[in-house]
Amino acid sequence: MSKEIVEAMAVIKQAMIDDGPSELGSYAHVWHCNIAMACFDAIREGADNIPNEQALLIGNESARRFMKLFFDVETTNSKSGE
Repeated sequence: MSKEIVEAMAVIKQAMIDDGPSELGSYAHVWHCNIAMACFDAIREGADNIPNEQALLIGNESARRFMKLFFDVETTNSKSGE
């Protein structure tokens, strides 16, 4: 990976940390929601037998895991922090 990419990713990661990643509406939360909905759409297109609620849970868990692995931040998609 080039130095520029590493530096850019560090800036994005720090922006997420500084904005409170576990709070609804934060920069990290926006990323979380976009990832979750992409997963939801892919699940619904590929598996008609999975209910929307389950597809949403899978999408949100996928997004949470991605954000932790890629940016080392904990995100949520609910007011209770779940």
